[in-house]
Amino acid sequence: MKKQILHISSFLCVACMLMLWLPSCNKDLDLPPIGGSKKITLLGEFVAGDSLFLRAGQSISLSSSSALRFQLLQNLLIEIKDSNGKATPLLGYTDSLAQRIYTLPFSNSSIAVAGQRYKVTAIHSILGTATAVVDIPQQVKAAITDTATVKYGQDSTLRVKVKIKDPLAATDYYVIEALKQKATATPYFLYNGSWVRISDAREAYESLRSSGNVTTKVDTVYYKDYVRQAIYTADAYSENIYDVGAFTRSKRVLLKDIRFNGNDYETTVFVVKPLENQFAPDSSLGKIIVYVKSVSKDYFDFLKAYETYDPSAGYNSFQQPVKIQGNVNNGMGVVGGVSQITYSYLSGPWGLLLE
Repeated sequence: MKKQILHISSFLCVACMLMLWLPSCNKDLDLPPIGGSKKITLLGEFVAGDSLFLRAGQSISLSSSSALRFQLLQNLLIEIKDSNGKATPLLGYTDSLAQRIYTLPFSNSSIAVAGQRYKVTAIHSILGTATAVVDIPQQVKAAITDTATVKYGQDSTLRVKVKIKDPLAATDYYVIEALKQKATATPYFLYNGSWVRISDAREAYESLRSSGNVTTKVDTVYYKDYVRQAIYTADAYSENIYDVGAFTRSKRVLLKDIRFNGNDYETTVFVVKPLENQFAPDSSLGKIIVYVKSVSKDYFDFLKAYETYDPSAGYNSFQQPVKIQGNVNNGMGVVGGVSQITYSYLSGPWGLLLE
């Protein structure tokens, strides 16, 4: 009997292998004949006190006959109207990111005003008209009260304590995030009345340094090159704790004022510090910029959904899909309303530049 069961089990295994192997070798699975159309896509933030700026492009039409290829959207017209009906055009141009992320920047030097409502209208001769309403919160009142380098989980982090002075009004929505801005630095020393690069006269520099009679300076250049830094929070009131817990890296920390409306509130975040290259200090220099933001509700909802989105989810059929809803009507994307404060901290082995 055991031998018969063994033979039946072996047959079933072989049959299953053949069922998996034969279709994969002999037949391609076609996409279903679904329809689809391209949409105007708007992405950006209107930040109180800063110039009006967003990026625009077009989505890909997912259908059996469409080519899965991103293309820049040309001949798009964008206009902004404030609450008083004043119209402001946004001018499009090409920058270094256009061919990498397939969107074009649109901007105007007019300054976004806290508490103002703006209507964005984007018009294209083929894709039609897309609109978005952007509410900019009142200027956020917050401050960073303390920082320190600490270990959190397995990471070296910058611990940042934030105090928010929440207004007594409707629900407010807060976001805390951090970016690293890339920098390069060239160290010089004063030699025979002139500034000389240390790398060009190392022996003379070491001689002056050993005598304790050396004068130095460092010329630093910061680039428009930013990398998002992972962030942790242990705040029980944060949306992050509800979703992923205290020891999961997040892109940003999300807070509603439901539990502290109208009061001062303190929270702590932990920004993961980038790895330092001790052998090539210049390659890992920069500064960490911490943003404390008050954002519009629709933008908060978009960021919360995006926070739970996993790009690898398509490889796991058991993972629940995430619906990311923007605020662009007859289009895609989101234009968020933001007021913010920023704080900067040097990052990298700056001390090694003069070694």
